[in-house]
Amino acid sequence: MSQNPDTPKTRLDHINPPARKPAWLAEGYAEQFGFQAKDGFVISGGTLLIFEIGEPLDYRRSTHFGYRCKSRGQARAWATKLDATQEEGAIYSGFKTNDPEGNFRQMYWEETA
Repeated sequence: MSQNPDTPKTRLDHINPPARKPAWLAEGYAEQFGFQAKDGFVISGGTLLIFEIGEPLDYRRSTHFGYRCKSRGQARAWATKLDATQEEGAIYSGFKTNDPEGNFRQMYWEETA
């Protein structure tokens, strides 16, 4: 992947996904993934999820959260924990599932060059 040298580097800081019960869903993410949560906010590795009142994003099954795992084994372990069907390939291992409110999410490992 190339980057224009004149373009400043940035880092994803936060996203605002919808939730019917923001504080409840934030606590669920914290409990399930080991994140920190407070009042509908979730902190994960320097990225902030700010759940806002609204309907889940599962309407097309293409809009989703993506969580990169450190290894193929870690992706498999999450699939087992979440009772999800794992997809395996030569350089990919992962799955897609819904969170408790219906937002679509992907957890995966992908070999990098």
